[in-house]
Amino acid sequence: MISNVSLVTILVLLAEGWVATPAFATFCQIGNISYNYPQQVSPGQTFTTTVAVSGVCAPDDANYYSIRSDLNDLSGSVLSDISVPIGYSQGQNWNVTAQNQVASPTSSASWQIQFTVFIFAAVGSGDIIDSVTYKPVTIQVGTSQVTQTSTATSLTTIQTSAPPVTSITALTSSTVFTQTTDSASIEIYRGLAAVLILVLLSMMGVLVKQRRSRRNV
Repeated sequence: MISNVSLVTILVLLAEGWVATPAFATFCQIGNISYNYPQQVSPGQTFTTTVAVSGVCAPDDANYYSIRSDLNDLSGSVLSDISVPIGYSQGQNWNVTAQNQVASPTSSASWQIQFTVFIFAAVGSGDIIDSVTYKPVTIQVGTSQVTQTSTATSLTTIQTSAPPVTSITALTSSTVFTQTTDSASIEIYRGLAAVLILVLLSMMGVLVKQRRSRRNV
């Protein structure tokens, strides 16, 4: 016996398989789908996109077929939709073109939208989805925001200046001190020389007196 959890899992898998895009339709086989849209538009610009679909449907049914082309944003909101008839199935190849008009956002951005192409089959009193195909695209609105890196060049100015005033003052003071010291030394030497001369003269005077005294004796 299948448990409730297993039954829920099987139902989820079946639902996901039904939502997924089929490779081939139930009644119609799609040969090719081409999309034509601008790569870049201005903010707030109204433009036209084109979806061209070709395929073939089963020859042994009398269903009436049509194509619907939707443009959706990433949130799932329909921006534009249009339906174009294919007609009754006769087992022959068909080509259908659907054009959508849509307005871009009013500000610059990298705008991501999605084409959704349905093929409907009129069975009985209602329509059923025979196939659905998704095509996400990106359109640049306005100019792209390019980050510019500016490099600031620092210029170092080397200035040649005279020696500091304090150094000159110190040098001058040192020179003056040296000169003052030299002058003082000369004066000292001169004083010593004068004293020596006086001493010599005194000694000579004493010697002269002694000689005179000896002669008188």
